Amino acid sequence: MKPDDARAAMVERLSSEGAVYTSAVARALESVPRHRFVEGVGPEAAYDEVAITVKTNGDGVAISSASQPTIVAAMLELSELEPGHVVLEIGTGTGYNTALLASIVGAEGTVVTVELEDDLGVAARKRLRELDIGHVEFVMGDGAAGHPQRAPYDRIIVTTGAPEIAATWVDQLRDGGRLIVPVVNSGGVGRIRCLVRHGAGLEEITSMPCGFLPMRTP
Repeated sequence: MKPDDARAAMVERLSSEGAVYTSAVARALESVPRHRFVEGVGPEAAYDEVAITVKTNGDGVAISSASQPTIVAAMLELSELEPGHVVLEIGTGTGYNTALLASIVGAEGTVVTVELEDDLGVAARKRLRELDIGHVEFVMGDGAAGHPQRAPYDRIIVTTGAPEIAATWVDQLRDGGRLIVPVVNSGGVGRIRCLVRHGAGLEEITSMPCGFLPMRTP
């Protein structure tokens, strides 16, 4: 199967399963070639319903991965992104989700993405440049600190398992903005929480079970 056909089949499957239900998310998934962001797997396998490890530590333990398409789609749908939004992404990883976010917010929007691992950030920047995807600002650093220079954000999307909701994320979120964050235990098991900021507090809209690699700090 050709990559374009595999990508179309992925979107059709996600739509039939209810993971994708808006045209904006469907169009983004149809337009961004996931196989260009993951290495070590074939073009067809890149669209399978699996998480793909992209970096390990010296002991061979995974420290970064590309989430399975269902989780990616679910978090995008929960975000309710709109053209023109300013989005903070915590955890650039491969840059695939970054590209999807940029596709949805459009040229009038901005995606600020923070990555702890310099090599992953550099590689992601290169992939987006090759695909001519702009309006993305890459920041190397600790995701728990966010990026206050561009705050407030309409949406904050955390793509790694956080032990708790960082106060800095709440501070940097616009009133009425959404925070999508997997809150997990030390084993990476927990729930993706969708929260809306009201004044100084957060209201949880919904949550769903998940498994994520725990967030790392410098």
